[in-house]
Amino acid sequence: SLPSADPEWCASRQPLGTQKMAEEKAPEIKIHHERFIEVFSTLYSKWQSDEGAEQWGSSADGVAIVAGSQQDDFITFPKSLALHASLFMLELSDTLIAFGDENLYFLAASKKAKILEDMVSNLPDDFSHKVKVLTRDKTDKDKANFEEVIGMLKKSKKGAKIGTLTKEKNAGAFAAAWEEALKGSGLEVADIQNGIADVLAIKTEGQLTAVKAAGQLCTTSFKKNLQEKILDIVDQENAKFKMSDLSEKLEAKTFSLHSDLQMDKDDIEIVIPPIIQSGGKYDLKYTAHTTEEFLHLPDQGIPAIHVASLSLRYKFCFCSVSRTLLFNAKREQSENYKILFEAFDACLQELKPGLRLNKVFEMATAKIKEKKPELVSHLHKELGWGMGYEIREKRLVLDEKNKHTLHPGMVLNLRMGLENLELKVKEPRSQKYALLIGDTVVITKDGYEVVTEGLSKKYGKLSWNVSDDAEEAAPKKEGKKAATEEEIKKRFEQKFGQDKTRKMTEEEKESQRKQFEERNKQLAMDRVEEQRRRVHKDSGGGSAENKLMSQVSGYKGPEDFPSKASGSTLYVDDAAQVLLVPINGVPCPFHVSTIKNVSMQQQGTAGNVLRLNFVSPGSGMTLASMNKELMYLRELSYRAQEGQNLMMVHKQILDMKKAFSAAEREKKARDEIVAQEPLTINPNRGPRLQNLRIYPNLLDRGKRTDGDLEAHVNGFRFTVKKAPTQDLKHIDVLYRNIKHAFFQPSNKNSNVILIHFRLKNPIMIGKQSAKDIQFYLEWLEDSESLLENKRRSQYDRDEIEDENRQKQMVAKLDGEFKKFCDKVQDILPPIDSSVPDGDKIWEWDIPYAELEFQGTPKNSMVELYPTVNCVVHLATKPVCIIELDSVDLVYYERLRAGNNNFDLAFVYKNFLDKDVKMSECWERISTIDMKYYETVREVMQKSKMVQFEGAQQVNWNNVLKDYVKNFEDISADGGWNVIFGNDSDEEGDDGDDSEEDEDFEGEGSGSGSDDDSEVDSDESDLSEYSEDDDDSEEELSDEGMDSDEADAWAEKEDRRKAQEEKEKLLRGGGAGDSGKKKRRDDSDSEDDRPKKKSKKPPPPSPKKSSSSKHGRDSGGKHGRDSGGKDNRPKKKGLGR
Repeated sequence: SLPSADPEWCASRQPLGTQKMAEEKAPEIKIHHERFIEVFSTLYSKWQSDEGAEQWGSSADGVAIVAGSQQDDFITFPKSLALHASLFMLELSDTLIAFGDENLYFLAASKKAKILEDMVSNLPDDFSHKVKVLTRDKTDKDKANFEEVIGMLKKSKKGAKIGTLTKEKNAGAFAAAWEEALKGSGLEVADIQNGIADVLAIKTEGQLTAVKAAGQLCTTSFKKNLQEKILDIVDQENAKFKMSDLSEKLEAKTFSLHSDLQMDKDDIEIVIPPIIQSGGKYDLKYTAHTTEEFLHLPDQGIPAIHVASLSLRYKFCFCSVSRTLLFNAKREQSENYKILFEAFDACLQELKPGLRLNKVFEMATAKIKEKKPELVSHLHKELGWGMGYEIREKRLVLDEKNKHTLHPGMVLNLRMGLENLELKVKEPRSQKYALLIGDTVVITKDGYEVVTEGLSKKYGKLSWNVSDDAEEAAPKKEGKKAATEEEIKKRFEQKFGQDKTRKMTEEEKESQRKQFEERNKQLAMDRVEEQRRRVHKDSGGGSAENKLMSQVSGYKGPEDFPSKASGSTLYVDDAAQVLLVPINGVPCPFHVSTIKNVSMQQQGTAGNVLRLNFVSPGSGMTLASMNKELMYLRELSYRAQEGQNLMMVHKQILDMKKAFSAAEREKKARDEIVAQEPLTINPNRGPRLQNLRIYPNLLDRGKRTDGDLEAHVNGFRFTVKKAPTQDLKHIDVLYRNIKHAFFQPSNKNSNVILIHFRLKNPIMIGKQSAKDIQFYLEWLEDSESLLENKRRSQYDRDEIEDENRQKQMVAKLDGEFKKFCDKVQDILPPIDSSVPDGDKIWEWDIPYAELEFQGTPKNSMVELYPTVNCVVHLATKPVCIIELDSVDLVYYERLRAGNNNFDLAFVYKNFLDKDVKMSECWERISTIDMKYYETVREVMQKSKMVQFEGAQQVNWNNVLKDYVKNFEDISADGGWNVIFGNDSDEEGDDGDDSEEDEDFEGEGSGSGSDDDSEVDSDESDLSEYSEDDDDSEEELSDEGMDSDEADAWAEKEDRRKAQEEKEKLLRGGGAGDSGKKKRRDDSDSEDDRPKKKSKKPPPPSPKKSSSSKHGRDSGGKHGRDSGGKDNRPKKKGLGR
């Protein structure tokens, strides 16, 4: 079927003639007629202006371009299809385009002709040519059509010479028939391939946008799917990986990036497979192939050079990038690469309109000769070429002979390489090597733009030393740093205990598991009591269920109406924030706060409709002093044939609502601010940290706010160095308003040292309220992050000295922050002012790096650290702070066999509060690797968290709503235990056969009268299914299963059904309603017979036990119902 059309540029990945067109299923394809006019006008004007030029056939009187059939057995880039891609964004095989000075003809098959006719119908009346679309006629093999086209060409100008693509070999009967007809026409034929190439070399704005998008895809895929993959392979011991496999995986994974980059996958083509070369065999031609040999890996100081290129096409526009990855490079190799890089950069700086292409080759040769003359002979003879629809445009090759000039809009692949280089080493695969650098460049009016600049070319970013010998020991940590870590360890051992590096025995593990289950059960019961106290405490006060809005008025009376307001038009008064609408010829004002929403609908010939919805009773908002005796207007609709005024009013209303909402948010934020005492300035300078940055940022996006943080008598003051306004000159944070204070020293995962405060009450910073404030120092800029250079040379003394100096600097900065925190701790006021030496109002909380785990709390994978009171991630924004004191439940999701990761959900205690959004009462950290499971569980256990786990994700919004709705019933039965706790049957240990038989006999006697009566009533309703059930039992008994097998089968069925019920409860999203149903029907939950549907299930018996209400069957754990019937398979001959 045909691909769907892009709203702006129609794209097709294959020639239209090669695609299967289904009459009913093929979606409609349309050619963008404005693009066609733009490209054809350029083509025609170029032909006219350069009429006598050689590239246009020396005064050709007409042009005829035929496209033959596509051949799938080899890759070609014919100029005819390149012209199609530029004109139509389609490749129309077996199609003829011919034009003269007045007429333009298309000849194509019926379906392609239909698409062309649709495009022609949209052309303006003043189009330069008369356009005619001819449909192919197979009855006479298009003889009549050819005669008509040739007749048109003979009428153009002198009608003697026709410009065509004489050097292009077209396949297929249609192209052959046209060439035969042209030979018999008596017209002279001239080649215009170079003229077409000159036109296609200048790209339109849409094509340049596609090239830039392709460049982003190229660099992202190269770095993520090739460079990082090779580094991973190098890190593995004894790894073997074929270069051809690596190329195939790179090609496949490139397509998978389309969603991240918001690109259409159908618009991406990899025409030439990625090229990866190593191990002494290198070919720098763009047509080189990746071999089946294994990737050459460095070992024991042996150098390994990898040359790789990735070329792809996006919306018919090519982009290419090439890089060299160097491992254990010798000095000679590193010097050669740096010389190549300097020559490449020098040529790049000279690219501009008007430059001759051979000048690029001359500059590169001169630069290399200046640095190292013997390398000139190794320079590849082509330094790049022009690109577009074709990966290599022959007319724009950058060599020593090409004198064509550059023009704005051209796209070049600047590709510079040194080949056949030799190195004197023993390893045969390292004796020969090559170096290559390639980028895609767009020529602009002022110079150039590199679209693949996102992939670094610098030697330090593409070279690694991975030698296994002579590893240097890491420098010892500074004393101040060690002291800080020792204090952290001491504080955490008070909560989490000693470091458990010793492996536990199976008996110790089992004992620990039982202790955990008992403690968790007790914690869950304690949590229920806490919930009851909180609910009963808050039950006294009432609260409004709907959002309450104050009444507002824009005018005091009609005399204040603007003079432009009339009873026939809509008018927006921005000053009064009022919309005046005509009702019965009278302008009626509505304040913007009364407008719930506004929408605009275009209904074709019926005109345009503007629909206004107003705030009214039952719409989720309530006006203050609402009078129930009045009638309220809910909706108004206005229709107009010409919608310009309606569209303008629609936009004005939206802008007015946006401004009003922003003002209301700011007002609400200021209303929530709790008045605080003023900051008491310390007359003597207190503890101080200089040149810090603050979060949230005070300046415009992209600019960071610098200042100094100083501790005073009752709080901190951050003095901004370049404050945008006077009220932002100082930011004050009082000690008593700080709920949690964090100090995070430097670590391996972050280049910042920070102090972070979580506040009890938010404060205003500019126009926004902030509850989290952070002061931080970046000790290493992102552009020079050591994380990107972790494989740098270990033998370079300068590098080693720089690294040691940097470590000393970081240790010094950590020490300064530590001193500041210690001094602040000393001056903090005590909790009880009557006891000066008592406990302070808070203590510094320090993330514990040894308990680090990785997860995704927001949108990206980050490192999370437990602290004494929280689980935090502070280094990147937005920060994540989970206060464990506010957590009611911790639930492990997606814990099942085969999963490599799990999710961790936190339910906060405020879910029982009134007028709270359930979506704000829980938080999930997703994609936590299973290797962190024991660490996370230990942290939660030591923090006295109630913990449960399950195999599925939970719809927490629905679960919490039902928990609140049925709180009394659920809390009476155990709270979270009744929803997520495992059944005692499921958790219980297997007993011996004799005990099971005794249990069976005792329960089969029917001692529980209440349960028996309920079961009997249920069985009477299900009597119609009892026959089938007996038959199924008979079938099982005929198979001859012995008693041990029957017990095992029954045990397995019990667990399976319990798990299914549990998952059904969670997926159903309701703990309350599902729990009620379960409490009604679960006396027969172990009976797997089909149930009769009833609209009103029988209510539970008031004397029914709690365990029976919540799915604990009184019939035991081996599939027996409460009436004593045993559903287990029986050994043949055994009775009931």
